[in-house]
Amino acid sequence: SKYSANDEVTSRVVCIGGSVIDIIAKASSKEKMIIGTSNPGKVFKSDGGVGRNVAEVLGRLGDKPLFYTSIGKDDGGEGILSRLADCGVLTSGASVSFADGVSASYVALLDDESDLVGGIADMDANQQIPTPSVEALSGVEFVLIDSNAPSRVMIESASNAAKAGASVFFEPTSVPKAKQICENDSFIKNVSYAFPNEDELLAMSNTSVEGESTTDDLEHVKHAASNLLGRMRSDSSAHVVVTLGPRGVLLASKSGGPDSSVEHTVFPAEAISKVSSNGAGDTLCGAFIHALLNGADEKQAVRFGMKAAILSLQYEDGAISPYI
Repeated sequence: SKYSANDEVTSRVVCIGGSVIDIIAKASSKEKMIIGTSNPGKVFKSDGGVGRNVAEVLGRLGDKPLFYTSIGKDDGGEGILSRLADCGVLTSGASVSFADGVSASYVALLDDESDLVGGIADMDANQQIPTPSVEALSGVEFVLIDSNAPSRVMIESASNAAKAGASVFFEPTSVPKAKQICENDSFIKNVSYAFPNEDELLAMSNTSVEGESTTDDLEHVKHAASNLLGRMRSDSSAHVVVTLGPRGVLLASKSGGPDSSVEHTVFPAEAISKVSSNGAGDTLCGAFIHALLNGADEKQAVRFGMKAAILSLQYEDGAISPYI
């Protein structure tokens, strides 16, 4: 095992979230796939999980993040930790929990036209993701939390981070998880930065798009982002970074205080040939945090994040491009 048993690991940034083994089985495009029997094709295996992806980005950029996660007692989990260590991600005896059974895994079956036939997600190991204490977060500047951890762990981690003086970043992971954790304010009230896509934002802010203008003026996105900012950390500035695919990114920001107004900035996307959107949002999030750690403001951080995301959009063999 390459993880450190030393609990005295310190870092300016901590990531808390899932480590997932992604296995994609794709039928050969040369002949029609036959259901109910074996088909020729290719099998791709890669490391995933939002928290793990963001930690890898920060590691590759030289930020030495400390990663809290859970893996199974299997070769797959040990492999994830070993590859993260190779990327510069730190773990400790306190930050890694070992769950019974296999590491969190996702298996997808794609047909001869690369359409999803079905998938199985075994995420039980994520229930064991540990909560860092206030003491463990002393001196940490940024804490990223994804939605793979149980709600209790997310709420306690965000509260402990706020008590320790760290800014909390939230990556929602999926629409159902985003909606669930934002049903009340116990978690979101401690969040300073949120990174949803459009669907996740609408779920988090409980904003309906019915009756909205059909023109692509992003007014409903700006409205939803403003709603969400009103529930986020109120004693300091807060920011929502909304990824909009080919339409780019919307940054919604409010300065601290009860009377602060919301500023919206749209960053158009570069026209590129996309190979895989898997991991692009996580790359933007990690690169954004890296830019802030190095003195950038939020607008500069979005621009840097978008440049890094392009590299993962154009990388086929995994979620995160090794070239960032």
